[in-house]
Amino acid sequence: MAHHMPDLDDGPEIPFPRTVRGRVLLAAVGAPVIALLLVALWLTGGLDDAKAIQFKTVEPGRTVQNKLMKVALHEASVGEDPDLGGYRLEVRAELESLADEPVPASQLNTLFKVDFGRKDLKTESMRVRLVRLPDTDLGDLQPKMREEVVLVWTLAEGDPAKKEVKTAEETFGEDFLAPPDDVSEQLSRVDEAEVTVTGATFEPGFTDPAKRWWTDDRTVGVYPLPLEKG
Repeated sequence: MAHHMPDLDDGPEIPFPRTVRGRVLLAAVGAPVIALLLVALWLTGGLDDAKAIQFKTVEPGRTVQNKLMKVALHEASVGEDPDLGGYRLEVRAELESLADEPVPASQLNTLFKVDFGRKDLKTESMRVRLVRLPDTDLGDLQPKMREEVVLVWTLAEGDPAKKEVKTAEETFGEDFLAPPDDVSEQLSRVDEAEVTVTGATFEPGFTDPAKRWWTDDRTVGVYPLPLEKG
């Protein structure tokens, strides 16, 4: 007895051209539609490369990772700097090195980028302070050792009209010994800092053949941190 196979297609049956000419015509009609869809995807960012897609927001306390370390940022505060004068930003963080050798804390500076949402306020030098030894700066991040730290940035006025990078003469000239900037007005108008953690790469410097850790300018996580003001 012959049995009929059940029809698994619930939709209407669409005949497919049986001749080569018919199939070519169908492909010719479909090609512009596919092209339009690809253009639409490109315009909306659907075809961006992995570097662009990596941008993501991370909740405080969550861990992100690059080639050098695991990072978790928890909370942020701003206030007057009793050590250097002026004002500073402090971010409580946990760091765990994935490297096999100690890494100087100075090499972590380029792996964090801070944005207050305004061009007239910026961060300058960063130092890393140990929580377990208050008022003591971290020298080296040790292999496979988790440290609770405070990332501390000096705050300065940004110049919205000035885009060029300072020369060595400007950085270490008279401005280097100038009093710290008073950014109290800018701080009164901000309630959040976005701290971006970037990827890391172990490469020689521009003028130094010795390898060290640098940012690779890719985003691994962006922490929106409300600012506690003190």
